[in-house]
Amino acid sequence: MGQIRAIIAAKLRMGRHEIVSVRSQSRLKVSVVSVAFFTLWLGAYVLFKEGFNYLLIFGGSGGGEFSFGDILMGRLLHIFAISLMFLLTFSNILVAFATMYKSKEVVYLLQAPIRFDQFFYARFFECVTFSSWALAFLGSPLFLAYGLTTDASVWFYIAALVFYIPFVVLPAAIGSMITMILVQIFPRLKTRLMVTLAILGAIGFFLYIGGVLRETEVDDDALLPTILNASARAQSPFFPSTWTADGILAASNVKVGESLSLLGGVFSAPFNEEVKFNTAGNRLFYSPAGVMLYNFCLLSSCALMALWLAGLMAQRIFYSGWSCLMGQDKQRIKPEAKGILNTLQPLLNRVREPARSLIIKDIKLFWRDPTQWSQFVIFFGIMAIYLANLRNSSSYYEEDKWRSWIACLNVGAVSLILATLTSRFVFPLVSLEGRRFWILGLAPLTFKQLVWQKFWLSVITCASFTVPLALLSGSMLQLEPVYFFMTVFSIVVCNFGLSGLAVGLGTLYPVFTEDNPARIVSGMGGTLNLLVSVGYITLVVAAQVMVLQWNALGLFENPQAFWVALGVALISITSITACCILIPMRLGLKTLMEMEF
Repeated sequence: MGQIRAIIAAKLRMGRHEIVSVRSQSRLKVSVVSVAFFTLWLGAYVLFKEGFNYLLIFGGSGGGEFSFGDILMGRLLHIFAISLMFLLTFSNILVAFATMYKSKEVVYLLQAPIRFDQFFYARFFECVTFSSWALAFLGSPLFLAYGLTTDASVWFYIAALVFYIPFVVLPAAIGSMITMILVQIFPRLKTRLMVTLAILGAIGFFLYIGGVLRETEVDDDALLPTILNASARAQSPFFPSTWTADGILAASNVKVGESLSLLGGVFSAPFNEEVKFNTAGNRLFYSPAGVMLYNFCLLSSCALMALWLAGLMAQRIFYSGWSCLMGQDKQRIKPEAKGILNTLQPLLNRVREPARSLIIKDIKLFWRDPTQWSQFVIFFGIMAIYLANLRNSSSYYEEDKWRSWIACLNVGAVSLILATLTSRFVFPLVSLEGRRFWILGLAPLTFKQLVWQKFWLSVITCASFTVPLALLSGSMLQLEPVYFFMTVFSIVVCNFGLSGLAVGLGTLYPVFTEDNPARIVSGMGGTLNLLVSVGYITLVVAAQVMVLQWNALGLFENPQAFWVALGVALISITSITACCILIPMRLGLKTLMEMEF
């Protein structure tokens, strides 16, 4: 344990130094990030609070009993918990691969006198930190809003904090074990077989999702029973998410000072005690405190068991998988016109040098990093699910006021997908040049050419996915010509604006000492880029919401006033986009030219 503590202590010391180094950062950057963080958190809280209030009003007053709103809110908490469990598991698969196999620190740690299970536990601490910090940030306003809306006990907030640790440890341990198994299997498979398996798996997943969505297409009269039946599937007693949700919900009824003692194997508490009998006729005592403690012990024991099994697996198979992954025979140079990467070169013959060579280099670096393209595939899944779900509609949405909201929300959804793409894959492009950036300084190109090459590569690549998505979503929603035009125009413009923000801020705040894109994105500059991107999308969507919704409500005096307002909105969106391109790009280019390599 001393070795594990030493590694974790070194990581904590490095983390403290990173926090202290904020004082040397630009005050403007720190202020913008801080204000944006607080605004985003406050906005999430207000959104959740208003949503929970609406559900309570929608469900009606329970008169001392549970109302439909109470039931629906509890079901939503279960759905939220099981969704997070799956997302954390998948996220930890990618984070564990980058942290335990691809990081340069692994080579040095494996040479130290440390067992592989202790090495795993030390790196596991870092995996959990990287994969679960966002849950704490986005989950805190949800639980705070839920507790204040339902007048929950103070134990509700304590339980939310206490359940958080085993809730994030369990999927992290499961994801780490899956990663170690995959590393044992995939390096020994041929590329064609892996691609075939991936395609078959993606087709099967999309067919399953399509079948589920077709089953959920119901009439408005059967909407509520369908919601209750579907949400009940998330309450299986075998799901760790159910233990978490049940324990936190039970804690909302626990009063301060209530006993949590365990008497003779039976939970007891003086408040709200309910007498029950089991099948043998023995008398049992039930209390919210007992349910909370029972579910916490159940979740914690499973998390510790999974963590122990992951350590045992690391002791047995980690080194063999790492050795196979690092030592496999890879032919870096392939004959001309052979292989997927080399086939791209003839397609770029019309692009002038040196941009052509830079584009090929960026594509090859992206393709050779599994953590990059595997996450890119996820976005295809998100877009496919989004498009498939657009077929579900209701007769209430045929009104013009709802049609305008749907069109604007569709723009927001597609642009948020685009913002995620640019923040995750475009922002680190300049930083991934790494310590070898000085070589580019000796090449026959200027830094201006380099930065604008990244920009146009981002615009063309992202537009090839998001513009067809906007066209398909508009067609499937059967939007009116005005709404359809605004949807396509907004997405085209957002491709330029978000690419300018990602490339410009990525150049303004590069991290040349880091080769892990996830760490680059999670830094101060990446956080600033994400927050500014969300603010930009908010302005773009709000500009057209005001015009389209006013027109739908009939607030314009005549049609000419609507077209004038729409023209002003288009000019405003274009102007904001131009600022998001030119200002970050110029600042980033200026910073890059003043650096010494």
